Amino acid sequence: MNTAKHFIRTTIALASVFAAGAAFGQAKVTTAAAAAVPAQVQPETITIPLSRPGEPMSMSIDILSARMEIIGEERKDVALTVTLSGGRRKIVTPSGAKMLSGGGSGLEITERDNRVSIESDAPPSPITIVARVPRRAQLNLSTTNDGAITVRDIVGDLELENINGPITAANINGSVIAESVNNPIAVGLAGVAAGGATSLSSLNGDITLTLPASAKAELHLDSSHGEIVSDFELDVKPSKPRVERNETRGGVSVTMEDVIVATVNGGGPVIRIKTLNGTIKIAKGGG
Repeated sequence: MNTAKHFIRTTIALASVFAAGAAFGQAKVTTAAAAAVPAQVQPETITIPLSRPGEPMSMSIDILSARMEIIGEERKDVALTVTLSGGRRKIVTPSGAKMLSGGGSGLEITERDNRVSIESDAPPSPITIVARVPRRAQLNLSTTNDGAITVRDIVGDLELENINGPITAANINGSVIAESVNNPIAVGLAGVAAGGATSLSSLNGDITLTLPASAKAELHLDSSHGEIVSDFELDVKPSKPRVERNETRGGVSVTMEDVIVATVNGGGPVIRIKTLNGTIKIAKGGG
């Protein structure tokens, strides 16, 4: 990530955090980029061949303002439908001022060794991406403002970050790490991965986790200003702070957390869910 993009992302993220903390759920972050409605250009369809078709792949998308939908399918390549924001620019010459269309945003797409990367260094004008990928995929998706992340039908691990927009993931067979600030998170797991690291956190939004009816899991739940609602009967453990200590050659780290620990169907892999100002919902799906 270049310095300019990091500065813009950090500025918007801090604005979101301050607004959320001050209003306890009522604040909405508005920036000049979000308020403007740039002209849309026609979508482009792009097919990306993979270096090793038929093998698991990974995709990374890091764009300041993006609405992205990733769909897992039985395929051996990646099909992208991309819609850029047209934007408008002003140019001044000796003959006067003129308004020009275009120049609002741009993308760089690369594929190397089954790793697909999509980035944009342009100003934060909204970009829409629909990506159809092989089902066996690892995804690392990040956007900051006026965006949305939707993922479905993936077998693999997901890392999803949307500072000021919703996150939705459905029919996922793998671990999910999802973080938002001002919007809800909804994740549906087809199964709970053994040894996985599923963690869902939002500063100011509701979180819904859907599990198969037969799923076994240990839930670590933390909602400071909201309810916890479950379709499952939960075995709630006695409340006490949990201390986790990790020692390496480089030093020692100690983590303490005071959360509700509850097991589903006798317990299993740990799933962490935390929101400061929202409701946690544990929903029961099929299976």
